[in-house]
Amino acid sequence: MQYWFLLFFFIKALLTFSQNGQGYYYDYTNNLYVFDKGIERQVESNRVNSIVSGNNYVAYIDSKLSFVYYYNGEKQVLEENIPNKIVATSTALIYQMQERLMICENGEKKTLARKADSFYASDSIVIWQALPSLDYMAYENGEIKTIVSATNSSVINDYKVGNNIMAFNDLNNDLKIFFKGKIFGTNNNRVSNYGCGHNIVAFIDEYKNTFNVFYNGEFKIISKDIIKEYIVINDLVAFTDSKDNFYVFYDGTLTKIDSRSPDFFSGKGNVLYYSYNSELKIVYQGEIYSDQLIEKQNIQMGENSLLYFSNSNRPKYFYKGKIIDNFYVQKPYTMELANDLPVFKYNGTIGFLYDSKIHEYATRSN
Repeated sequence: MQYWFLLFFFIKALLTFSQNGQGYYYDYTNNLYVFDKGIERQVESNRVNSIVSGNNYVAYIDSKLSFVYYYNGEKQVLEENIPNKIVATSTALIYQMQERLMICENGEKKTLARKADSFYASDSIVIWQALPSLDYMAYENGEIKTIVSATNSSVINDYKVGNNIMAFNDLNNDLKIFFKGKIFGTNNNRVSNYGCGHNIVAFIDEYKNTFNVFYNGEFKIISKDIIKEYIVINDLVAFTDSKDNFYVFYDGTLTKIDSRSPDFFSGKGNVLYYSYNSELKIVYQGEIYSDQLIEKQNIQMGENSLLYFSNSNRPKYFYKGKIIDNFYVQKPYTMELANDLPVFKYNGTIGFLYDSKIHEYATRSN
């Protein structure tokens, strides 16, 4: 009984750690391969164009100019022609064919709108303006909802979209928030400085000189000082005020990190990082992790990860609370993140760091 209990948690830990992201490469005979969770799969025997990828899919334009989608070991032709616009989020592929708006997620293709104007897509929400009604629409959690009807006087003037949330100024310049199918009024007018993450919106009231957040349906003033710089990511806002204090608001709680501004700070998805005297601090789910002698220009961001190297040019990978550095990559190399999947290129070779191991494949030099 105890054995199965421990085995369950061991398997759960492995599933939790396996990285998001799909890689791809051409071999020396121009065959296109997808690196799919540790397995290489040939998907084309010719070069393709406009390759995009998410956590569990790859899409591209093949040699016949068809739009092709690879998922879970299989591929399907989504369209016989090239889409007008393609947006690849980590969880879904969204594209437009003339005025028809489509989404493909977890292998399933759906029509969002037969006629749509411009659209915006993030991980958990798609926003578009319907034609001919000009209503603003949203797709989230498998449902299509109306945000603002064009017959309403509160037509949208400008907007920003986060992972699962939207903030917008209507034609009366009132800032409003669309979250979980509801509209929330902020009682703030002519707000030009605002940003969105996941479950969260931060905005500056320039008349009252307050820095405000909307988090999970509630409003809170988090500073009455002038804000010098801030960023908004998932469930988190980091900022420096006019007195150089550095604060982090996370999961509803405001914490003062230091009375000095950091050398730099940035973030994406679920990861915030900052530095004092080249000591890198990584914030993930409320925990802080450290590393030494890391410069800003040597850091790349994923949704749950950082890929970076120290002054010794040794690459390191942070993913969901763990720093991995026990792998070898030949020098010189280039590196990038495919969502959360580290990709290295060196000496006619491409290497994918997956489950703490480098998987190497020979590639064409051009």
